[in-house]
Amino acid sequence: MRVHNFQRGLAVWLLAGLLAACSGGSASVQDRTTAASSGGTSGTPAIVTTNAPPPATNGFVALTLSARPQQFSADRNCPPFLEYGSPSLSVDFLCRTGFAIGHDPTTRTPAWVIERLGLASLNGGVERTDNFRADPDLSPGRRAELEDYAGSGFDRGHMAAAGNLTWSNQAMVESFYLSNIAPQNPTLNRGAWARLETDIRNWVLERTDLLVITGPVFGTQDAVIGVPVAFYKIVFDPSRREAVGFVYPNSPPTSNDPADYRVPVEQIERTTGLAFISRRQ
Repeated sequence: MRVHNFQRGLAVWLLAGLLAACSGGSASVQDRTTAASSGGTSGTPAIVTTNAPPPATNGFVALTLSARPQQFSADRNCPPFLEYGSPSLSVDFLCRTGFAIGHDPTTRTPAWVIERLGLASLNGGVERTDNFRADPDLSPGRRAELEDYAGSGFDRGHMAAAGNLTWSNQAMVESFYLSNIAPQNPTLNRGAWARLETDIRNWVLERTDLLVITGPVFGTQDAVIGVPVAFYKIVFDPSRREAVGFVYPNSPPTSNDPADYRVPVEQIERTTGLAFISRRQ
């Protein structure tokens, strides 16, 4: 089975409302394999830990947490990632060393991935492995396989960035399981998306503790494994109760500035049908 495009009509209409400042459209498919693709964060600049201030976290706004006790399921015990609930419950749930995953067996991609980034997450000594493989904790038929990406022209894009997991060999290994991966336009993956990942790591220097939720946005499915029309990322500061959301079309970006992709968290919830950043009561 191979990666195929999804039908775009409904999704493009939804993205038009989300991304007034961005260019949506279909992801380009190049005639080459991704066996040597960079994945999520290859080539990402190292964190600078000089006295220079990190990039200002402009765009964060106060977030009123919705009381959604149903998002706190007893079988979703994966601290510290689910302190603010599970975005959805009808998923294959995976608790990893460095993140939690809600995996969708229909799309065979993650529906959401949650990380908790602190100062200890930065500047670890573990090197990137690039050892992509099927997730051993998911059954065949419910997971992506390496051959699904062969010849697709798409990068195997990380949701939890490998660059966030240099503090643990096990976390790095798990970041390359295909349960943490979705088909991503190569120009986006290696450019604007990598820039956002780097900026978030720098924001940790300013805010010290951030919850990061990442996932794909799909249209109407027409294949066993489809290509997202976009990707979302939500960054939440638990101590200040502030958040910022982003949606990036899965196509060559028109800008590398994260400010051009900001979208209210509530709008991302409405588009994806997920419940982000909940409180128990």
